[in-house]
Amino acid sequence: LVVDDSNIIRNFTKRVFEEKYNVGTAKDGEEAINIIECNKNNNFIVAVLLDLNMPRKDGFAVLDYMKKNNLFEKIPVSIISGDSSKETIERAFTYPIVDMLEKPFSDKSVKIIVDKTIWFKDMK
Repeated sequence: LVVDDSNIIRNFTKRVFEEKYNVGTAKDGEEAINIIECNKNNNFIVAVLLDLNMPRKDGFAVLDYMKKNNLFEKIPVSIISGDSSKETIERAFTYPIVDMLEKPFSDKSVKIIVDKTIWFKDMK
């Protein structure tokens, strides 16, 4: 599941992974929470790439929802964000995320982070 308010990022990541995965997308945190809520009891979502700065509900709202519902072990999360401030990074790592990838990123770097995120789930 790719959660980002940028249509360019959603389409880019979908294109990078379309041959290997069925890629779901959400344009904000509210949509992401709805998708996760509907799929939390199955294995359709193997990983989440989550932007932090989005309208309506941001990525931290998604992280809060996942923490409240004990979903991090079942659905690992890595952050994709253009905000690389010390405060944002420190706040993000107060959650059990796998890693962070700074925007802009290449297809190679996003593949590495997705492999790492999915590997994290497989190790559980």
